[in-house]
Amino acid sequence: MDQDAEYINEHYLKFEQLLKQFVEIRSVSNTDDDMSACINFLKTTFEKFLHAKVTLIKTAGLPSLVAQISGKTDHTVLFYGHYDTMPGGDRELWKTDPFKLTLKNARYFGRGVGDNKGQLMAQILGIYTYIQLHGTLPFNVTFLVEGEEERGSVNLKTTVSNLHETLLKQVELAVVVDGSINQNGEHVIRLGNRGLFGFELTTKTGENDNHSGNAGNIMTSAAIKLVTVLKKLYDFDEQRVLIPDFYQGVPQGKEIKTDLLEALPYDRKQISSQMGLKTIPDKMEFYQRLMYQPTFNIAGINGGYTGKGLKTVIPHQANVKIDCRLVGNQNIETIREGLETVLATEIQSGRVSINYLGAIPPSTSDLSKSLIDTFAAIIKKATGSVVIEPVMAGTVPNYVWTEVLKVPVVTIPYANYDQHNHAPNENMTKKDFMDGIKISYELAKNLFK
Repeated sequence: MDQDAEYINEHYLKFEQLLKQFVEIRSVSNTDDDMSACINFLKTTFEKFLHAKVTLIKTAGLPSLVAQISGKTDHTVLFYGHYDTMPGGDRELWKTDPFKLTLKNARYFGRGVGDNKGQLMAQILGIYTYIQLHGTLPFNVTFLVEGEEERGSVNLKTTVSNLHETLLKQVELAVVVDGSINQNGEHVIRLGNRGLFGFELTTKTGENDNHSGNAGNIMTSAAIKLVTVLKKLYDFDEQRVLIPDFYQGVPQGKEIKTDLLEALPYDRKQISSQMGLKTIPDKMEFYQRLMYQPTFNIAGINGGYTGKGLKTVIPHQANVKIDCRLVGNQNIETIREGLETVLATEIQSGRVSINYLGAIPPSTSDLSKSLIDTFAAIIKKATGSVVIEPVMAGTVPNYVWTEVLKVPVVTIPYANYDQHNHAPNENMTKKDFMDGIKISYELAKNLFK
């Protein structure tokens, strides 16, 4: 057994207890939980276990944290994570208490354990293991941990811009640990990610609801108005977005790295089962849809009476929440302007309003082959296998590292593919938590030899 694996096994109960403490501190950003207990726990953990110099960063929203650990050389690597979580959701859909860490069938269950508390704790513990076994790190490590990732990292760009010439001045490489590993259980290096543009449309056709008999044909249903608005934005038959210039910047031809896609594993039956779908596309279409094509998703829609039985009412207000995953060089400002142009008449009349909920550009980083090979060797040493994906289907705010710090960035997820993040029964397998600790240890040991 390797020295690091032996140490991790010997101290695992302590590691598990730290994970338990972290998960059981509520830190739901979308419901304005009090974050002081969570940020103080992290501050204490970084100081006690990594002897880090910790600086709490105030933002216009929830606080961030920068933890600096000195190494032997001038190389400085930034590790990014977030401490905020999604809400617990419907308790009846959970098999366990979402805010109690529960080990069941070799999986840890709890809100945030996969996204992102388990992954962040694995980073801390991997570097802790290196320090315990070898002393001073070979290079400087800076952690930046934010509390608004689940809100769309609305203040991260400003935070990084403000710290660019101070706490983050020496950073030359960013490593983001978030997302899910491959569906086959292999760990992944991701070279880019899709972006996110989220907004809410509200239609209003009166000052109050009306009886559908008394006001039928007189008052327009806000729900029907909402449908007509959606048809101006999306062709449901052709499944194509109608917002002007929406597809500008979508990768074409040689911009799509088919060689990397062809090398990815693909098990149709397994993926279909994990996604809960009866049919999925063939391999190349599957990966191109996930990595190189934008989406237009109705995440939630509401209007009128949705309870048991019938209530004959004409709703005066309805709303829909839409998220678009963006790819390549799609431009959020261009899309926003196109959206407002299409709906200009409705907005001016007061019948439609727009509330913007998230804006994270897509990101791609050109890492050198030697650096990619180094990361691949490290992950393979820690876990036994590795695959390289050109694009992460989900969204992380990697553009801040490439645009603001102007450094390359790589995403290395630690959580299992079926972690159910953002959903009931969020989980992280015990194996993947331990693998994450091992990867972090190997990064500390081998990233700059």
